[in-house]
Amino acid sequence: MAPTTTIETVTITRPLKVIAFICGVIVIILMILALTSTDWLMAESWRQGLFVHCIEEGYELPLPFNLQDPAGCYPSRDVAYIKATAALCIITLVTDALATFLTGLGLRTQDHNLKYKFYRVAVLIMMVALISLLIAVILYPICFAAELNI
Repeated sequence: MAPTTTIETVTITRPLKVIAFICGVIVIILMILALTSTDWLMAESWRQGLFVHCIEEGYELPLPFNLQDPAGCYPSRDVAYIKATAALCIITLVTDALATFLTGLGLRTQDHNLKYKFYRVAVLIMMVALISLLIAVILYPICFAAELNI
């Protein structure tokens, strides 16, 4: 009987790819928390998020932005910068979730060409998420400060 040779292929996953996946999951959780939070702006007896503003019981007038609502939570003020920030944060959440999914596929696949494509596309999509979040984080306080000066 002739001797046989067995060739084994060992795939080593780079720690940076795993860290990118974990960071992507963390960003998804933090973006969900940021989108649902009503603590973007806070004043005495009043707080505002991207979709809702809340007035606490026993508030004293005047409320910020001359609001005349009774205590409770209401839809966010109809201001363009709040809507733009909310849209940019939703874009960040969706693109980061897609990039994290692609990174997970890249970690799971054994085909090196496909793995490279998944990682490359995930990096580009994460860049879109980063840029949209940076724009949102800059836009919101600048427009709020401008609104205070009016």
